[in-house]
Amino acid sequence: MYKFCLCVLFFSGFVLSVRGDETNFVVKDKVLVKYRGTGADVVIPPKLGINRIGARAFAGSTINSVVIPMGVGYIDERAFMNCSFLKSVTFPNTIIGIGQRAFFNCFILEKINIPRSLVTIDDGAFYNCRSLQEVDIPDTLKSLGSRAFSGCTGIVKLGVSRRTILGEHTFLGVDPKAISYKD
Repeated sequence: MYKFCLCVLFFSGFVLSVRGDETNFVVKDKVLVKYRGTGADVVIPPKLGINRIGARAFAGSTINSVVIPMGVGYIDERAFMNCSFLKSVTFPNTIIGIGQRAFFNCFILEKINIPRSLVTIDDGAFYNCRSLQEVDIPDTLKSLGSRAFSGCTGIVKLGVSRRTILGEHTFLGVDPKAISYKD
């Protein structure tokens, strides 16, 4: 029985460490530069005090979901590129920009929330996110880069403001019937 108790305590501690243990995150100058954990569902601890997720910080990792804390204003280029198990991303109401190819080739990404704070989505940010189904882009978004949602063939409903500046081939591969333009 004693061995069993030790095992349960160790396992319980392990579960906590993969979800939000600060040692899983490398931070430099308030930028999350690398995630080195193995957890599937990642909640970035707010007490890290980050204001940005750096280039390739999560690229190629096996995460399933990520919750980005308040205070993060920008996601750099290729930050989550090739996260082939990523299904869900929760953005904070402080995010203002998503960099080039930030979520490139996240094939099974199904769910994103785009808060009103977001001002720009750069080129190819969600390129090849084939499992996205519904995207509501707030009228506060000023620009969508070239190919931002290209290859998102699973989209059945996408709303975007007529005032949003669209790059070249922003919705290439998206069924035109799925796109509605709002005033």
